[in-house]
Parts: sequence; C-alpha cells; structure tokens
Amino acid sequence: MVVRTLPKEDYAWFIIVNTFGPAMNLLSDNGITNSLSAIGGKFWQDDVRMGSLIKTAMILRKQMVVLSFVTITPLLIWMLFRNKASISTIALLLPMVLTGVFFQLNTGVFSVVLNLRQQVGRMQALVFASVLPRLALIALFAALAVLNAPLAIAASTVALAAQFWLLKRWVKPQIFWNAPFDEEFKKAMLAIVKRQAPLTIYYCVQGQIGIWLISIFGNVHRVAELGALGRIGMIFGVLVSTTSALILPRFARCQDAGRLRSRYVLILSGFTCIIILGSLFAKLLPNSLLWLLGAQYAEFGDLVWLAVLATGTASLAGLLYSLNVNKGWIPSAAIIVPVDIANQLVLCMAFDLSTVRGVLLIGVLTPIIPSLMNLFVGIKKLKSMSQSAIAMD
Repeated sequence: MVVRTLPKEDYAWFIIVNTFGPAMNLLSDNGITNSLSAIGGKFWQDDVRMGSLIKTAMILRKQMVVLSFVTITPLLIWMLFRNKASISTIALLLPMVLTGVFFQLNTGVFSVVLNLRQQVGRMQALVFASVLPRLALIALFAALAVLNAPLAIAASTVALAAQFWLLKRWVKPQIFWNAPFDEEFKKAMLAIVKRQAPLTIYYCVQGQIGIWLISIFGNVHRVAELGALGRIGMIFGVLVSTTSALILPRFARCQDAGRLRSRYVLILSGFTCIIILGSLFAKLLPNSLLWLLGAQYAEFGDLVWLAVLATGTASLAGLLYSLNVNKGWIPSAAIIVPVDIANQLVLCMAFDLSTVRGVLLIGVLTPIIPSLMNLFVGIKKLKSMSQSAIAMD
C-alpha cells in the first residue's frame, strides 16, 4: 500500500528512514539481545534470574542508545537532505524515527522472555499488535489521499508503541520485576558485546549497502526504485522473523552437541532451498510480483529475480550470523571485516553504482564471503562441542 500510494520522492525518504532506523537499533543493541539468549538459555525457567538479566540489559542499553543517536542522526539528516527532503519534512521525520527506535529497543529486550519460553500464541499476538494498527492507519491515510512519508513513519511509530505496551504487560508478571542489577550478568554481556561490537558497527553499513550506494551515487528516483524492488524480496523477512521467534530460541536452549549439529544443517539447508525456489519463481513470473508495486515500477521485470535473490542471500548471511551469536560463537572481526571490505571494493569497481541493476548485483554477491566465514566458525564450534562430549563420555 505504501509503495503503490507514495510518489517516488516520498517513498525514497521512507526507505532512507527505514534504513537508518534499524542501524540505530543495531548500534544501540550491539549484541545485548543476542547475549540474553546465550546467557538466559541456561536458566530460562528461573523467574528471579531472568528478572536480573532483563534489568541488567535495560541499564546497559540506556548507556548505548545515546551514543547510537548521536552517531547516526547527523548521517540520517544529511542523507535525507541530499535526496531533496525539505527542512520541514526532516523535522517531522526525525523525532518519529527516534521515538520508534526507543520502543523497538525495549521490545527487543523484553521479547527474549517470550522467545526463550516459547509462548508462541503471545509471540504471534505481539506481531499483530504491531502490524494491525500500522495497516489501519496507513489504509486510513491512503483512503483520505493524505499519505506521505511522515505519516507512513508515524503509523509505524504508533504501532511500535502499542506493541511495547502489550509486551510489557505480559512480561512484567512473569519475571521478578524488582530484581537487582547483577554484576556477573553485566560482565557476561559485555564480554559478548565487546567481541561483537566491531562486527555490529560494520554490519550497520554492510547490511544496507545498496541504499547507501544508490543514495550517494544515484538519485532520489533510483533510491525509490531499489527500495520498491526490495519490498518484493521481503517475503524472506517473514521467514527471518519466524526463524528468529521459533527456531533460534530453541537452538540457543539446546545444549546437546549431536542435536545442535543436526538442527544447524536442517535450518540452513531448508532456508537455502526456499531462497532458490523464491528466486526461480521471480525469474519465471516477474509480472505477478511487479503488480504489487503498481504502475510506477512496471518496467523493472528483468530485475525482480535479482532483488529477491539479493534479499535472500542477505537473509541467509544474517541467519548464519544469528545462529552463531545465539550460542556465543563470535567470529573474528579482525578477519571478517578486512576481507569483506576488500570484497566490496572489488564489487564496487566492477559494477555501475548509479544503476539499480549494478547495486542489486553487489547486493547478491556481497553476503557470500561473510556467509562462508560464519559457516566455517559454526562448523568448527560444533566439531569442538562434539569432541568435548566424546571426551566426557
């Protein structure tokens, strides 16, 4: 509805905000949520210790959120201004995105309790608590012919606030709410955060490299076109959300080496098959997917499959990383970051950065090397666990 309704300029601003918002969230989190799964997976049924864990995480997050806002906000303002957003539009967008990130941060911490305890009904209801208000507001604004970028972002912020309010009501009775700050939990979290911080900062840039490149080297229309095509690939967003909610917590809780290995292989092979099938469908029937975007983007039929494949390879890379991090297996940033930067420099020289096709090709190829490195780390850790289990037997 947003893609079909907004003019290209407004949709470009909408995409830029939705690129920088997750970057703020990622920097403010910096591995804290993943550390909660890794640590809390060992005592997820203990209300008192879970209360201390959540309390400690909330305090650490408050310290990081200020740094994130100070770092990212000037870049967001510059990117919007460069893509022809007026001062008044920027003034409307900025407070809404910062407020939305604040709600999202707290939701990320509290949702660990539901995820680890696999309260699937509430997890599903929580998603609808975010989706339905947003859909209703966007539909209302579209029906009144007033929908623009600020109103689309406002709808998202209101939905995030509703989601946080509901989640807090559910989590508060489940844990010891007045549990004390725990210094040992802080040390364990910071140990993971320090190892993950270089990769987190790097993935803030790498994860949205397409929008960054097309914003700098292209123009506002190319930003909208790349963003619109990327919406088609968001079918993998459903898969990633499902995996994060239902599969990763079970993987984090599992302590048996043999079961971990089989689950690791099953998760990755299943996800890879879905990416291949989705890309083939987009290649064979592009017009059926382009219809979703509307007449403004009808001429991009030959790029649909690339958009789906780019989103798929990025999602697979993120899944590999999440599987490892949820077990506390942090790959070496000293190896991954330099190698991946060199890879991206080569790709940027090989393709035209001012075109949607060139940026999509970079998006397809960029995640391959990090995926292989994370796969190597996962296999190595699983092998080490198996050897330790055999030695104990």
